Amino acid sequence: MPSSSSSDIDATAVSSDVDPWARLGPSGALLARVACGGRTAPAYIFESEDREGPRAAAKTFASALLCRSPSRPCGTCSICRRIASGNHPDVHVRGRDKATVISVEALAEMLERAHGSPLEGDRQVFVIDPADALAPEAVAMYLKSLEEPPPTTTFVLVTARPDRLPATVRSRCQRFRFPGPSDAVIAGRLVRDGAEPERATVLARWSSGSVARARRLLALAADEAIDELVRASSGRVPTAATTVESVLADLRTRAGAALEPEVAEPEAQESATPAGEALRRALEDVFHALLTVARDRTAGREGGPLAGSTPSAAARALPVLGALAVDVRRNVSPSALLIDVVRALRRP
Repeated sequence: MPSSSSSDIDATAVSSDVDPWARLGPSGALLARVACGGRTAPAYIFESEDREGPRAAAKTFASALLCRSPSRPCGTCSICRRIASGNHPDVHVRGRDKATVISVEALAEMLERAHGSPLEGDRQVFVIDPADALAPEAVAMYLKSLEEPPPTTTFVLVTARPDRLPATVRSRCQRFRFPGPSDAVIAGRLVRDGAEPERATVLARWSSGSVARARRLLALAADEAIDELVRASSGRVPTAATTVESVLADLRTRAGAALEPEVAEPEAQESATPAGEALRRALEDVFHALLTVARDRTAGREGGPLAGSTPSAAARALPVLGALAVDVRRNVSPSALLIDVVRALRRP
C-alpha cells in the first residue's frame, strides 16, 4: 500500500482460492455486507488482541471497496493484486514515524491526501496502524477531519489496544472485533523464534491471543520474573525488596528488545525508544501475565507459578493485581508496584 510507512500485512490476505471473509471469523460476514452494500461509514475501528487479524481485515475490506468484480474481493483482478502487493494508489497505510508514536506531521500529510480525490476509482482507503500510537495532537487533528468527512474517503483504525483510543474517537467509528490466533499457533511461532516448546506453550497462554505480546514476554523472560516474585512472596520482606530490584534490573535490560517487534517501521527504528516507556510496556506485559496466572488458579487450574496457592488466595489477589496494573500508567514507582505484587501474592 502506498505510504511513507511500511506495513507487514500478509500479501496473501486476499486470495481467490480461500474465502477472504471466512478468514476473519464471525465479524467477516458482517464486514462483507458492509463492504458490498454500498453504505460505507467514514471510519472504522478494527480491533483484536493481535493486530494480524485487523490488518488482514483492513486489506480485505479495502479490496472489497475498490474491486469491480461482482464477487468482491475477487483476488485476481489488477486492483486486488495491486492492493495485495501494496501498490494501489488509492490505498494508504500510516504507521509510526517516530519510536512510539504517529506524529501530528505524519498524520497531517495523510489527511491532506484524504481530502483529495481518488486517483483511479471512486474511493480512497486510509489505514492507521496502530491507531493507539497517534500522538494527542494527531488525535485532535483526526477528529477535526471527521467533522466534515470526505465523501470518497474511508478510514480504518487498526489496534490491539482500543482502550487507548479516546472515547471521542471510538464513538465516531463503527467497530469490528476479530479473533486472534490460537495458543497453539502462537506457541508454534515462539518455537520457531527459538523458545523451548514447554515455555512457548506457557507464554502463548499468557499472551491472550497476541503474537506480539507473546514475543515480548519471551524477550522479557517474563516467566522467570514472575517465578522470582512468587518465591519472594514466601520469604522475608527485606529479601523481597532485594528480589524486586533484581527483577526490575533484568526487565530494564530486556525491555528495549521486547519493544522491537512493535516498532517495525523503518523510520521509527532510527530513534531509540525512551527507557521509561519501554519499562512501562514491560511492566504492563508482566501484569497481564500475572493476571492470567491468578485467574487460572482462581478457576482451579493446576500447575503454574501459583501452584502452591489455593484458588481462594488467588481470588483475593486478583483485584489487587488489577489495580496495580492500572497504576503502571500512573507513573507509580516500579519498585513500589512490584513490592505490592509480592504483598498481594503473600499467602496468609
